[in-house]
Amino acid sequence: MPPTSNTAFLPRKNWTKPLPPPAISRRMESRNCQPAKPYKGRLSSLPPRRMPDITTTGKSLQMKHASSYVECWAQMKAENIGLLLWGKVGTGKSYFAGCIANALMEQEVAVCMTNFALILNDLAASFKDRNEYISRLCSFPLLILDDFGMERGTEYGLEQVYNVIDSRYRSNKPLIVTTNLTLEELQHPEDTAHARIYDRLLEMCSPVRFTGENFRKATAQEKVKRLKTLLNGKESHL
Repeated sequence: MPPTSNTAFLPRKNWTKPLPPPAISRRMESRNCQPAKPYKGRLSSLPPRRMPDITTTGKSLQMKHASSYVECWAQMKAENIGLLLWGKVGTGKSYFAGCIANALMEQEVAVCMTNFALILNDLAASFKDRNEYISRLCSFPLLILDDFGMERGTEYGLEQVYNVIDSRYRSNKPLIVTTNLTLEELQHPEDTAHARIYDRLLEMCSPVRFTGENFRKATAQEKVKRLKTLLNGKESHL
């Protein structure tokens, strides 16, 4: 059974405009993809192998960082530089990761964006083909794991999470992870089972902190206001 993926597409040159949430697709197609176009900027302008902890607030700044990652994709891939997007719920982590996926897929770079809830379900349904499943998952030039830390914390679940993370680590390919866990929680895990997972993540992925208001809550409030306006307008015409 092929891995399940969440993929989305984004119009070209639309980094600074408000973007819709990434669309979800449950089907992932295997295809021969061309590598990303080489970055033509000066090498001195590229981030170091281990980027510092970046704090990101607001969608415009998020899009700037996302665009920079895509522009430097050839170097990010060659140096195996991933991202650990952490912060509170609704601060734009998945949005950020989805925009990177969209832009790279426009360059014919194969990207798989999924989460461990789906991965664990697929692994449970494909007992005999687990190694093949994980190998194919890790074959993508870029793997994005959304909502890390929300999966089942059972012994089986943690073992499969480690297998996927470790396989990706050994593949020497970039990984982007979004999580609601804090950097403190990742750096000081509660037990050995979590420690060996988090240690791999922190070695592969440079932390990017997301702060600010909950975008989902703000959107919900705007919808409530809009609904009241529409209902009041309708009542005035009765």
